[in-house]
Amino acid sequence: MTDDTHRRREQVLAAIVSAGAQGISGQAIANALDCSRAAVHRHVDALRRAGTAIDGVHEGYVIARSADPIVPQLVSDDLIAPLLGPVTWSARTGSTNDDVAAVARAGAPEGVVIGADHQVTGRGRRGRAWQTAATDALTFSVLLRPSVAPVEAGLLPLVVAVAVAEAIGPAARIVWPNDIVVDGRKLCGILCESSLDESGIAWAVAGIGINVHGAPELTDARWVAGFVDEVRPVTRPDLLVQVLRALARRYSQWSTQGAAPIVAAYTALDALAGVGVSVQLARGEITGTAAGIDALGRLRVRTATGDEALGSGEVTRVEW
Repeated sequence: MTDDTHRRREQVLAAIVSAGAQGISGQAIANALDCSRAAVHRHVDALRRAGTAIDGVHEGYVIARSADPIVPQLVSDDLIAPLLGPVTWSARTGSTNDDVAAVARAGAPEGVVIGADHQVTGRGRRGRAWQTAATDALTFSVLLRPSVAPVEAGLLPLVVAVAVAEAIGPAARIVWPNDIVVDGRKLCGILCESSLDESGIAWAVAGIGINVHGAPELTDARWVAGFVDEVRPVTRPDLLVQVLRALARRYSQWSTQGAAPIVAAYTALDALAGVGVSVQLARGEITGTAAGIDALGRLRVRTATGDEALGSGEVTRVEW
């Protein structure tokens, strides 16, 4: 598909989505886009073949009630600096983190967003597969170019986690460093990857997967899966915009004010503070009581042999 065809197809979808429940005629779309009605019909057929549920109504089209498509053009219109896109979305890809890393290496600007309804090789931390059903979830990645020292890079997953939790709603809490839960049910996982050297961070990718309309069975025995619709009804496009706007605000705050406001926001959302935990490290497992995070985003754990500040590791047990 050429870029022009892709752009025109997205414009057709945007017109149908924007028309809402009353729908829009093929002729009205053709007039707005200065193309033939037959061309509109071909684009609609292609969208349907790609999995977008579009119903016929009178002499036009309406998005089916079961559909919840992401239209990059409509998402981009509501974004705020410094994360202004461009936004691209596909029905299927390998890994959105890999896709963003590729454009980062090619010099793409900060703010690029790449998402897909289904990731064939989507992954979480420690190489786990990220499991979703097409159109039930939001799976996307954002390109960031933070101007911070490498030692501060460990705070980035927490910046992202704070933003996502705030977007999901007041019941959301963070399990260090990258899981979002509501009432002990996991709604979201975050995977941040970066390229850095002694001079700083060349680029970072924030990969975010959120269960929106349903949740898969998890092979990770630590959690029961949940989804956002259990917390509040929301469409995928609306939640995507809410997450990206929250991330833009918190990322800007981190860039201009440093760690303190992020640590404070994280502390208010910390699911582990004062809770007994086990954390798997490269050197083995430690057990103790979680005691918040420090200014570098490290998990503080009070153990029988003293306090530890953990810059990496995985919480394997939580005494809720």
